[in-house]
Amino acid sequence: MRVEGDLDLASAPEFEVALSTAESAPHVVIDLSACPFLDSAGMRVIAEAIRNAPRASIVATDPGVLRVFEITSVDTMVSVYASVEEAL
Repeated sequence: MRVEGDLDLASAPEFEVALSTAESAPHVVIDLSACPFLDSAGMRVIAEAIRNAPRASIVATDPGVLRVFEITSVDTMVSVYASVEEAL
């Protein structure tokens, strides 16, 4: 699943619906490489996806987004990669 643009209160519901279609996938890769901003609403959707997916990985390169994962300790619950190729 690829996010382009901010993942915030306005876009989180749409992303949540999109992620629900991937819940049965054996490996979910959430690609945030084109996401410059992530707020708590977006973080909630990602945390729920990680909890529900048998295997999940995150791709993120923006320092601000990476900092959110560090602050919330999500980077200790799921692997965070610099590219989709690495995540796969």
